[in-house]
Amino acid sequence: MQIDWNGLIIALAGLLFSAVIIPLVKAAFAWLKGRTRCEMLSFALYEAEKAADTVVASLQQTVVQGLKEKSADGKLTADDAREIADLALERFLSTLSAQTLALLEDSAGDIIEYASSLLEARLLKLKEGNQ
Repeated sequence: MQIDWNGLIIALAGLLFSAVIIPLVKAAFAWLKGRTRCEMLSFALYEAEKAADTVVASLQQTVVQGLKEKSADGKLTADDAREIADLALERFLSTLSAQTLALLEDSAGDIIEYASSLLEARLLKLKEGNQ
């Protein structure tokens, strides 16, 4: 009985390819996809912080200062603070790219809650920096 070495080698190579190489390639692509998503999310968070800083600083210099100067006691009313928060949220969301909004919403869930918390945090940071 003659052994068909070519056939045997081809069969072993096919088995090796399907059992080892294909799963390794799939795992490599999954890792790469996860890493790319992580980098995209990192950039989205960076973009969100910069946008929040810009919105907060802009409103602080224009709207907040103007309302405080018009106020008898130099302080904002609760209604003024709510209006400014709504305006900040609107400006913030309109500043972000669609891709960043989608990534943040996918990761954070409630984008409005996330944005409001981020804007408040950046306002506190701005105030701490001014003292």
